[in-house]
Amino acid sequence: MSLKLVSNISPGAQGSKPGLGQPEEKETLAQLVYGRLKAAIFDFAMLPGQRYAEQGLAEMFGVSRTPLRLALHLLAHEGFMQHIGGHACWQVAPLNLAYYEDIYSFRMEIEAIALRCISKADMAEGLEALRDVWMVPKRRRETDGTKVGSLDEAFHRDLVALAGNQAMLRSFDEITERIRIIRRLDFVSPARVAVTYDEHAAILDAVAAGQAGEAERLMRCHIEASRVEIRKITLHRLALASAADPEAEPKRG
Repeated sequence: MSLKLVSNISPGAQGSKPGLGQPEEKETLAQLVYGRLKAAIFDFAMLPGQRYAEQGLAEMFGVSRTPLRLALHLLAHEGFMQHIGGHACWQVAPLNLAYYEDIYSFRMEIEAIALRCISKADMAEGLEALRDVWMVPKRRRETDGTKVGSLDEAFHRDLVALAGNQAMLRSFDEITERIRIIRRLDFVSPARVAVTYDEHAAILDAVAAGQAGEAERLMRCHIEASRVEIRKITLHRLALASAADPEAEPKRG
């Protein structure tokens, strides 16, 4: 597979020189490559199960193998890449949908607990900020799927943050990072964007009215519908990817 991934790295940091200067310069370049690699994985430009040699990746990104290797090890620590040995070979981690199902269930329980906590306290100011984003006339709604995805992620995080439990928020942030690779697929159609606005508004209304049970029910339905939609789209994407690249080895779980 051929990828053109060099353009966003500045000429001064292309890595053609044997030495990159101070150690912090190497670290900065590694972070740049890390970001580009992760974006390529999340965009399915680098397919689950696809194998890459370090030298080939270095050439794609226009860097030396030192910062590239640092970036790869960061991604391996996060579970997105695997070092499979043999000529410095790496593999994009196969997409295990059963694993994501488990994470979604965990996320649902965290948000349910958060809603119960919010219902016991006066969170008017926090809810007002969320209402300003989600309870707007249809003509003012954001229509760009990528932006809506970011707003949706912030909506769920803000609700958990309002519960005031920092340990729970840290766990939620870790979960969000894990499922971001597939959650962004939920906003590829205008219909899903419209449903997201409507469902978020209904959840906020229930919370504001002190209807904790109803808010939790609506949230569970909202997350479950998202999970079903994402699984359907992901399987479709993986099928297309496998047909286009037989070396990709998605694990469906």
